[in-house]
Amino acid sequence: MNIVRMQNGAAAAESESAEKARTCAVEYPETGGRKTLPLLRLAALVAAVALLFAACSEDPKAKRLRLMSSGEKYFKAGKYQEAALQFRNAVQIDPQAADARYQLGLTYLRLNNPDGALRQLTETVALQPTNWDAQLNLANLHIARREFDAATACVEKVLQANPGNAMAHATIALKHAMLRDSANATREYEKAIQLAPQRVDFYVALATNVYMASAKPAEAESVLKRATGANPKSPDAQIALARFYLTQRRPEGESAAQAAIALDPKAITPRLILARVHMGLGRAAEAEKVYRELKSVAPDNPQAYQALGGFYEETGERQKAIAEFKSLLASKPNDIALKQRLIENLIAERQLKEAEALNQEVLKAEKENALAYFAQGRMLLAQDRKQDAATALQRAAVLAPNNALIQYLYGSVQASLGHAKLAREAFTKALELRPNMTEASVALASLAAAGGDRETALRLTERALRMDPGSMPAQVARAQALLAKGDVRGSEAILLDVLSREPASVPALTVLATINIRQGRSKQFLKGVAPLVQQQPHNAGLRYLLALAHHVTGDGQRAEAEARQALKLDSKTPRIHLLLASIYLAANRPEEVKSELRAAIESDPRDLTNYLLLADRYERERNWDEAKKLYERARQLDPDSPVVANQLAYIYLEHGGNVNVALGLAQQAKQKMPDSPNVADTLGWAYYKSGLPAQAIPHLKRCVDVTPADSTCRYHLGMAYIAEKNPGAAGEHLEQALKDPAFQAADAARQALAQIRKGTR
Repeated sequence: MNIVRMQNGAAAAESESAEKARTCAVEYPETGGRKTLPLLRLAALVAAVALLFAACSEDPKAKRLRLMSSGEKYFKAGKYQEAALQFRNAVQIDPQAADARYQLGLTYLRLNNPDGALRQLTETVALQPTNWDAQLNLANLHIARREFDAATACVEKVLQANPGNAMAHATIALKHAMLRDSANATREYEKAIQLAPQRVDFYVALATNVYMASAKPAEAESVLKRATGANPKSPDAQIALARFYLTQRRPEGESAAQAAIALDPKAITPRLILARVHMGLGRAAEAEKVYRELKSVAPDNPQAYQALGGFYEETGERQKAIAEFKSLLASKPNDIALKQRLIENLIAERQLKEAEALNQEVLKAEKENALAYFAQGRMLLAQDRKQDAATALQRAAVLAPNNALIQYLYGSVQASLGHAKLAREAFTKALELRPNMTEASVALASLAAAGGDRETALRLTERALRMDPGSMPAQVARAQALLAKGDVRGSEAILLDVLSREPASVPALTVLATINIRQGRSKQFLKGVAPLVQQQPHNAGLRYLLALAHHVTGDGQRAEAEARQALKLDSKTPRIHLLLASIYLAANRPEEVKSELRAAIESDPRDLTNYLLLADRYERERNWDEAKKLYERARQLDPDSPVVANQLAYIYLEHGGNVNVALGLAQQAKQKMPDSPNVADTLGWAYYKSGLPAQAIPHLKRCVDVTPADSTCRYHLGMAYIAEKNPGAAGEHLEQALKDPAFQAADAARQALAQIRKGTR
């Protein structure tokens, strides 16, 4: 219910566009019975009340007509959101009004809301079956959804009443084209052209949907020339022909665009096409001239006055683009889209302070601007503030859920933060929105490979390569997936193909390094990467690979020098601290190993591997408290990691911790890694420590069966058998454990064995 509030004698009435309730209420100011309103204010109050009741008593039919008239004005002005509100209100007043539903359906089409349009147009034809335009619009929606029978039914109704309806023939032609039925599609399009030879769009549809779809450009050109012949004064016909020549990279596009300009000197599209033709012919100066002229041809059209700045963006002249957009903003300070174009260029040039200030202006004007949050996220990423960037990008993704690029970048940030589930959801959404986004397929493949799902990784990389056979990231990802599956030859073949085109591809060389090291060809890899470093001495990634090559070939001194150089060139070089830790480990420099692992954690605090490796070093030193702290931090980062759960469970069991918590962690690890003997040992030992030896024995037996030389498993199983009053089996496994000279619990095993022999157990 709308309430008109009148306070201190001033009356405020709702605007015409707001929906008024069928019942109205009036609130009067509190006077306490002692104050009187001045005469003029009282008159205003009386007038407002009169207007209010007039509005409340407005005839519903008249009100609907008023809303329809208002909606049509908004629609003609291109204000579709406002138009939709008016038409919705009209439908609420009279749900049986076919005209209101029809106009609402058309408005939803302009708002790119096909589901809403489908509902309204379906209601329209149910109420008014002879609304042929509604039937044909509905048919097109069904075709887009591949609901061909429903589309045919709509068109047949139109053709039964009016066989000469050209649009009906064009619509059914589209259905045939979607079904790859070229013969019937051609026949129906030709009927439409015969019935309405001035409809340029019918010629374009035949050329595009039939001939170009069938890779017959000569036939498409012939049809478009027919359009210019049938419509010699139509700039649209010349534009269609010019656009065709542009897609074919043919110089005839220039004359066709010039012909369109001659027919309509104020038209923007043919000038844009002409500029593109110039660019295709390598005439950048002429293209720039066309874009510059556009600003005077259509000074108030954003597409026209932003074209020159866009040209500078395309040609890589970012500073010129920045200067151009700044110049435009001086006369158009409230143009949000223009500000955002400038922000994009400032970000590209890393002028982040200025970009941030402008972006804040955009957010102040439009608090729900998705692109502003997207820009904010990218600026935060440039400052390595990943968590803040994730927050901004999440906001952008909520505001623009159908923007594939936002979803992809949000997923990339979540992946870098170690949030695989969130990253996977975002990449999947991006791929749904843009099925040909190879980057999303590659990202999903990498996540699948990291999670051990090799088949999914292979399927996704295959999909990416179908969409873009030349994509190097997709090829490298496929090589990684093949290597994980054990197909070394297949992986190497792909990598060599990539390197034949881009010899210094660090991602490809990194995977190739893994293959060469496994195959014992480290010296061969060293010979291959050393010349690349000489060619690109400032490439930190290549320096890293050279350091790795020296390390695996046993030259620790040169490995350390190259690794330090890589770190100097780029402190964020991936895996550089892990490589240095490995170099120091080989040189028996334990304190430096730990120092580099701590640096690795500081450099990438979301990478679990860094925590696990440093915790392992502390375990070897029997510094259980530090190891425990690291495992606990790792678990905070990834509560679902079975490796972390297993390690933490074991350290709780052996070095102080809640046994029940340890049992829960071990059970979690078992669910994720059911075949791991290490996990089976931890779970069995947790059951033993919990006083449940009968439940411990099956898990410990599995560990022994898979790894019979594991003295720890033997010892644990022996102790479980003692608890189960089976001294014979216990003695057998304890004796086997004691055969290992490096067995750390040897004293406890001897004591247990001695007690068995004494019969005290």
